[in-house]
Amino acid sequence: MTTRPAVWVFSDIRFPSPRANGIQVVKTAHALAARGREVRLVVRHSDPRPTEAILHEFGVEPTPRLHVDRLIVGHAPNSSFIPRLRYLTQSVLVARRASKHGAFVLTRDLQLADLLVRVSCRNLTYEAHAVEAVMYDERHHLYGLSSRPSPSKRRRIENRERRVWTGASGFIATTRGILTTFERLFGPRPRTAVVPNGCDTPNSREFTPPSEDLRVVYAGQLYPWKGVDVLVQAFARLAKGELVIAGGLKGESDFDRIQGLARSLNLGDRVRFLGSLPQKDVARELARATVVAAPFLKSAMTSEHTSPIKAFEAMAAGRPLLISDTEASREIVEDGRTGIVVAPGNVEAWSEALDRVLSDRALQMALARAAFEKATQYSWARRAERIEDFLGNLA
Repeated sequence: MTTRPAVWVFSDIRFPSPRANGIQVVKTAHALAARGREVRLVVRHSDPRPTEAILHEFGVEPTPRLHVDRLIVGHAPNSSFIPRLRYLTQSVLVARRASKHGAFVLTRDLQLADLLVRVSCRNLTYEAHAVEAVMYDERHHLYGLSSRPSPSKRRRIENRERRVWTGASGFIATTRGILTTFERLFGPRPRTAVVPNGCDTPNSREFTPPSEDLRVVYAGQLYPWKGVDVLVQAFARLAKGELVIAGGLKGESDFDRIQGLARSLNLGDRVRFLGSLPQKDVARELARATVVAAPFLKSAMTSEHTSPIKAFEAMAAGRPLLISDTEASREIVEDGRTGIVVAPGNVEAWSEALDRVLSDRALQMALARAAFEKATQYSWARRAERIEDFLGNLA
């Protein structure tokens, strides 16, 4: 019997990490291992606990085929540069050695992928979750920063993307829009695939109806581009319901901004702020929802490049999903069937959509059931299957 090559997954994340990129990397690596592939996940050593205990925080069980290598990068007061440099240096050495032994190398880290292309690392697949040059152009707007993009830094990022696009063995994009943008910027190339993000699907696959408590749930970060400000303003126009916000860190400027907005609108105890939660607790909050909202604002990045994990998770929980109307959203949601797309940034449109769904139990049930059935297409297992098919063709 032919032994399938191992897959080495490189991601400079804290382990554990509550952020979507950390969850996505760990869940993907675990799903690949569950399919019988030897997988090595290379992350930072940032927690003294055993790997098994940390995996439990991601909601996954240890499996013999998933090995986690935790690189020691240390700490540098008031600087992230030195730990980052150490991670990149060690990862390049490890990845080159693994590829020489026939392993596949998979990373969503653009800077690492660029370095690996430069040192001629074989069997490298880059997984693009954004067009980094486009995201950098909009960074000040997306994250509410006062600084403006540097033209020279923008060129460096685009040059990295060009080298990776032309030099990597394989290229995976999480949305069709990302792949189309790379093709438009750098021309066509072979060995590409579109593989969306994934979600946990219930083992029983038994549908449970949405809550009748008129509970609107948002789960995710509170950056300006996420559109939570719009959601809070839209919810304030309703005379009924509860808004639950699961995300953000207490004391951070984004958390304070959204709390201050809720206070200014006199929402009182109609809004609950839960802060950042472990993955299993986020799933619990989604399960308790009447409707889940993904109200991100429209920009060049979000229009075509956003593949939100929380949208998939809402569908898997069997909950009606309201999501901003973009090309990327329509890759996921069938408007009026598996969710409702809403004009991004439009407070009145979001208020009307929330009122419509909260007021119509039959609509809630229809949207929830259809979303629940479609969610199987976006399970982590299905994602791993797509990646394996791609790697098989690459080999």
